[in-house]
Amino acid sequence: MGLNWNSTTVAPVMPEPEQVFLAWLIAQPEDGNLRAAAAQQAARLAEYAGGHPGPRHLRQLFLDLAAELGGGAAASRAMSS
Repeated sequence: MGLNWNSTTVAPVMPEPEQVFLAWLIAQPEDGNLRAAAAQQAARLAEYAGGHPGPRHLRQLFLDLAAELGGGAAASRAMSS
């Protein structure tokens, strides 16, 4: 007798975008370029082509941070393309 495990009915638990963002933010070096690092993460997330809204929301958090740290809305628009 064994466990009946139907893996198709178990959805993976994904962390909330805000949790991922805060963990990333805390892990950044004190002397690092936070704006450039956030822009780099946003660029990486721009390649996501899946249907889950989490990565898009996470990307927006990075774009907002980069814009807040320098460049304002113009920088955010430039990074979003």
